[in-house]
Amino acid sequence: MDLIKTDHSLSLSTPFDPLLLSTKTESHVVSGNKRKYKRFGTTPDYKTGIATGYSVGCNLRCNFCWASETRDKPDEPFKFYSPDEVFDILYEIVQRNRSIDKMRISDGEPTLGRDHLLELVEYCERSNCKQFVIETNGIILGSDKDFVKELSKFKKIYVRLSLKAGSPEMFRLKTGAVEDSFYLPFEGIKNLSEYNICFTISAMSADPRFMSPLERVALIVELGKVNPELVLNLEEEMVILFPTAKKRINKYLDLYNNNLEAPLFLRKLFGNYLQVSYPCIKTLFKQKISVSHTVKNIIQLIHGI
Repeated sequence: MDLIKTDHSLSLSTPFDPLLLSTKTESHVVSGNKRKYKRFGTTPDYKTGIATGYSVGCNLRCNFCWASETRDKPDEPFKFYSPDEVFDILYEIVQRNRSIDKMRISDGEPTLGRDHLLELVEYCERSNCKQFVIETNGIILGSDKDFVKELSKFKKIYVRLSLKAGSPEMFRLKTGAVEDSFYLPFEGIKNLSEYNICFTISAMSADPRFMSPLERVALIVELGKVNPELVLNLEEEMVILFPTAKKRINKYLDLYNNNLEAPLFLRKLFGNYLQVSYPCIKTLFKQKISVSHTVKNIIQLIHGI
């Protein structure tokens, strides 16, 4: 099997080793300390906006992924950029936009090209840019503890680790990777905690179209095994149907629940724009007065044992 040509169409049939795919992908998107990028720009994320480098190549094949088609085509002839070139471009974007004080690599997996990332973060560390965000699937951070140790020397990094599924089987179906690799992101979380790196955990778990209630519970249980506090701080995400995401998802409609619980008139009014989500995990903190239980309690106390 040609791993480089592996796309989301294989996620139901031929699982791959994401660490092997990492190595194969790096052979196409990394050259020395340089890495391939498609473009540079900004997005409105992280409240103030963020300067973003859109890199090429990933080690998973998530079938709900919004990233560009370069994810599956790392051998296409995009330009290689050195860490200082990437930093200069991103820093110029930060300087032009007064509200923006952060930078990141997006689209591709940022931990591909270890030396490139470490040097790029080093440049950010020396600048007056506030933060460098590493948005990762956690595969490499879970398999390479020394990499996490090297990242820990930087004070400006902020890691956002994304969990893709709630069980090994669903991880295989959603990402195309072998089931054992489901546990690597959780190992990555342990490594980040051990080296006191600032991080948060996100998951595509707020969206009932792409995660069943039982799978959501399984994900929460698995995360709770690492640290129960992480559950209450979990950033649950919804799938945004960008064209690339919709194209991938359309091949897997049988995997997902399209019978959303919403009034018919709302579905007709908003169509594909309608988003229905699970209640936030943080609502576990919330309390409310229960009239029915209060009345029942009064009756029972009056009646006695």
